[in-house]
Amino acid sequence: MLGIVGDSGTGKTTLTRGVARILGQNGVTPICLDDYHRFNRAERLARGLAGADPAANDLSLMASHLETLRAGGSIQKPVYDHHSGILRDPETVAATGLVIVYGMLTLTPPDLAQLFDLTVYLDPDDALHQHWRFQRDTTERGYAPEQVLAFQDTNDRAARRYVSGQRRHTNLVVRFHLADGYARFPKESVQNLEILIRQTDHVAAIASFLDQIDQQAITGTRLDRGIIDADGRTSDRLLIDAGIKQDACQQMIELIWPPHLGVPHLPFSVPETGPSTPTFNPGLTLLPILVASILAQRP
Repeated sequence: MLGIVGDSGTGKTTLTRGVARILGQNGVTPICLDDYHRFNRAERLARGLAGADPAANDLSLMASHLETLRAGGSIQKPVYDHHSGILRDPETVAATGLVIVYGMLTLTPPDLAQLFDLTVYLDPDDALHQHWRFQRDTTERGYAPEQVLAFQDTNDRAARRYVSGQRRHTNLVVRFHLADGYARFPKESVQNLEILIRQTDHVAAIASFLDQIDQQAITGTRLDRGIIDADGRTSDRLLIDAGIKQDACQQMIELIWPPHLGVPHLPFSVPETGPSTPTFNPGLTLLPILVASILAQRP
């Protein structure tokens, strides 16, 4: 099981889709924890509850269902319709292949971490995060722009209170930083990628990858070993520049995804670059491969 944590609009669904694309040959069961909202959108707004507030979610049912899925069972999962903001009839979900659990309260309470083979916290720069959330909510979820802006402070306070504390319990922390030299918010924002890899058994599978990154000094990357991060955890920090070249990215993929994984060719290639697309987004390309590689090498 893979657990992905982050505030609303931080890229959880995007990462879920990327990992599923790589490992989906054996089946993937995605579980969006927004489905465990207790109230529909209108009721939450009337009560002044943000989606990240534990009071707005059935955490007991969520924990019970995650334990059942971990054991390979089936559940009657509630369904929250993001576009309309209403609760629909439950659906039967069986644990098939890789179970990917993603939400704002994935590790609430923290002892849920023991259910997962790997946990990831997504933490984009604040301005970038606000842009992503605004774009998603107004184009995909049926919110009017003024609704998003009116509830922004409430959402942010809830995230600081209920979401950010989960970061200390995750194996990977992924940060996205706006790259210099690009329009502030183009349609496809280009970000520098920063990954904190906590020194735990969960990520031991990529120790050789980190050693090779350290030795080869690939252009566009930097590895800081054994730092103490903001949560007081010992981590290796991998920095990947948004301007990393195609050949350097391909070199990294070959290190991340060695032939012994049994899949000699990933189901997609590094995007071509050129005058119209001088670079690409390493968060969309390299991050899901790194996460998938760790999972593929877990015993």
